Amino acid sequence: MPYNLLLLMRSMILIAVLTGLAPLTEAAPPTLQLPTTVAPRNYHAELTVDPVKPGFSGDITIALDVREPVQEIWLNAHKIKVASAVLVAGGKSRRATATTSGDDYLSLAFTSPVPKGRATLRIRYTGSVVEGASAGIFHSRDEGTDYLFTQFESTDARDAFPCFDEPGYKTPWQLTLRIPASDTAVSNTAVLKESSAGKQKVVVFGETKPIPSYLVAFGVGPFEFVEAGKVGRSGAPVRIITPHGKAAEARYAADVSATILTQLEDYFGIPYPYPKADQLAIPATFGFGAMENPGLVTYAQTLILAKPTTDSISRQRAYAQVAAHELSHQWFGDYVTTAWWNDIWLNEAFATWLQKTMTAAWKPEWNTRVEDVRGKLNVMDEDSLVSARKIRQEIVSRDDIANAFDGITYNKGAAVIGMFEHYRGAADFRSGVQSYMKAHAYGNATSGDFLAAQDSAGGKPIAEPFATFLNQPGVPLLSVELQCGAGTPALQVSQQRLLPIGSSGSTAQTWHFPVCMRYPVAGGTHTDCSLLTEATTTLPLSAAGSSCPAWVEANDQALGYYVVDYHGPLLTALTGGAVAQRLSAGERLDVLGGAKLLSDAGKLPADGALHLVEALHGDADRHVVEGALDLALEYRENLVPPALAPNYQRFLQQNFKASAESLGWSGPAGEADDAKLLRRAIVGPIATYGSDETLGRRARELTEQWLAGSAELAPEMLDAVLGAGAFYGDKALAQSYAAKLKATQDRQLRAKIIRAMGSFRDAAAIQENFRAVLSGEIPFIEGARLLFAGQQFDDTRTLAFQHLQAHYDEIIAKRPHGGGADFAARLPYVGASFCDSASRTSLHDYFATRAPQFSGGPRILAQVLEGIDLCIAKKEAQGAAIAAFLQSY
Repeated sequence: MPYNLLLLMRSMILIAVLTGLAPLTEAAPPTLQLPTTVAPRNYHAELTVDPVKPGFSGDITIALDVREPVQEIWLNAHKIKVASAVLVAGGKSRRATATTSGDDYLSLAFTSPVPKGRATLRIRYTGSVVEGASAGIFHSRDEGTDYLFTQFESTDARDAFPCFDEPGYKTPWQLTLRIPASDTAVSNTAVLKESSAGKQKVVVFGETKPIPSYLVAFGVGPFEFVEAGKVGRSGAPVRIITPHGKAAEARYAADVSATILTQLEDYFGIPYPYPKADQLAIPATFGFGAMENPGLVTYAQTLILAKPTTDSISRQRAYAQVAAHELSHQWFGDYVTTAWWNDIWLNEAFATWLQKTMTAAWKPEWNTRVEDVRGKLNVMDEDSLVSARKIRQEIVSRDDIANAFDGITYNKGAAVIGMFEHYRGAADFRSGVQSYMKAHAYGNATSGDFLAAQDSAGGKPIAEPFATFLNQPGVPLLSVELQCGAGTPALQVSQQRLLPIGSSGSTAQTWHFPVCMRYPVAGGTHTDCSLLTEATTTLPLSAAGSSCPAWVEANDQALGYYVVDYHGPLLTALTGGAVAQRLSAGERLDVLGGAKLLSDAGKLPADGALHLVEALHGDADRHVVEGALDLALEYRENLVPPALAPNYQRFLQQNFKASAESLGWSGPAGEADDAKLLRRAIVGPIATYGSDETLGRRARELTEQWLAGSAELAPEMLDAVLGAGAFYGDKALAQSYAAKLKATQDRQLRAKIIRAMGSFRDAAAIQENFRAVLSGEIPFIEGARLLFAGQQFDDTRTLAFQHLQAHYDEIIAKRPHGGGADFAARLPYVGASFCDSASRTSLHDYFATRAPQFSGGPRILAQVLEGIDLCIAKKEAQGAAIAAFLQSY
């Protein structure tokens, strides 16, 4: 370097030091998180949008805190073209040079340093409206009418605004929309003022409370508004907002939404924290069913709207529970927000848990506590994989953000919360929640903050044991053996990780968790609860005296997130005879689900699990009957030898035919809800997989009559009847379903027809449905599930994979995305039912380079491949036991 230039640089450095400015160097583009040198204080954004136009324009002003001198400011932006960017700081205006980096980042570079302090940045830009998906600002049509909606979680606010698109940047937003004069606009806050501007109207919304970018929301179109009362303590108005002509379909949502909010106010001890509570219906979504935007919660139309004359029990209950989840977020997630995506489990798991808790208290007749057990059991399957995520998973890539919204986050997280709430006590746990909410009002917080609030509120501490579930994957397997001799009876217990046969994982893993045991004593039963912290220990049955109890339930109320392996005669003693006098419905269901998991792990022979089906198929509780059928069907795919298929059908018939035929495809007027829901669960499987000729023939007759317009089918049973019809149908029937689909705009009916179309086992029918989806005859966003069809049958198992290989580029070009999910990442599921090494190799080789191209794809591929490996191992290990069992039929 020339000497004079060296002196000049040293002089510049000295000046910088003396003036408090550090030497500036060009920063590398961000790779996941933005630099922390600059942060937003608030946003004012004006968008010009039109539901019939493919693009929009924006003008956003961001008040900034510049935390240290910078010559380059990084923002998130995706498919945004900047027209101008000007920053005002220290009384000086600076024009920026805008450059995009990758798909997510916008660099604003300045010719001179921006000093530390406050600044204002104004950006004028244009962007694109998304078609055929539900992310960013997206277009939707309903009965020929155009609408715009938004979905910004997890990282799609950057499609609409250049902004700091991370949950930790939580600030007020003020939104103004320029829209067609004939349309209406809604957003998180109420309209402050509205004015005409030629063929447009200008709608100015009030400033929000501090929220992260992913919770900003709006909709544009000719909406209808249904008043739905007010929230109890806050008095905030509740409305259901529907597409044009759909107001009458909002009746149930209007009846229950304010009640749900009022109950949540009571739980949190905090009035509803926003000035209004709108619930907005979106015609079609992908990747999400509902979204908790404060003041403007959005729902897929099939969740929130239904014609009163064709509404169903299951639809109404689904809305109530989803609304309870999303409205829980108004406090837990919106009022207090996760600081980063590694703690998104806290938002979602808590809302899932509170949804279950609130629904059980509000509608005890629904008996949802038993359904909660099924949710726990279902996620244990996923959690038993070596490739399973931790609840609190590190976020090191976009893949990790996409994968964070899974069953581990929602259902395992909720089950673990429920276990520790039960151990801690409902009142103490609630006190900890309220303390946490008040300490972080309108701010951000972490898992550590939540657990610290629990422990500081008094009562049993849970932070340390809870963390053992947050920071490692897997399901605890609790082995129990009754010891009776001299002195007090006791259970010898040991724990390890539950792993399926063929798993490459290690069982050498332990947790700290409460074990609650119930057993008979004189005059009733007694429950002991202990916090298990060791791999092996002895738990005395303190109330038993010197008597050896006849039975022990080692997961009282089925609230523990663990699977019990009963040694010796304990399982027989627990489930034999009058089991309903011993175990609650939830506990009986837990035993059935646990038997499946134990069988997968090689801890219980498959015939032992199937004998439980024989014992519990006639249970008085519909949930237990459904659980018994679930267990029976677990072995249908891949594990029943073809020669024994008739035996398997007789097994299903002998255990479930009487109930299925008694219920039939329809019931009497005034029938109990449980009977209707049981009919929906068991009649279809027995008519199809059970080959019941009477039910199958009747389903075909009803299908033909319905297609001809000469039969009305109960809304609760329509898709079940049509599904059974499809099972016995051909290509011509698939075309008839497609024609019926084309002839109706009723989204509830459309969803049921499409669900039924997934039940075809005729190869030509399945391929016809593939063609209809790719051609657009069935909109991709509605019919995408059909591209995975046929996998449940041996003769058509490979069709979905073959079709994907033949049409990969076309599918990729048309794929939808939304809610942080990319349809392309899910494509490995075309091989989810494979159970042989050759098919596994083909699937691996095809996706090895393709899956990493899409957010979340690598983990999905790993889990599918692991599932195939486990199926192969299970078939090898349990095949003989299954065959021997079926020989008796």
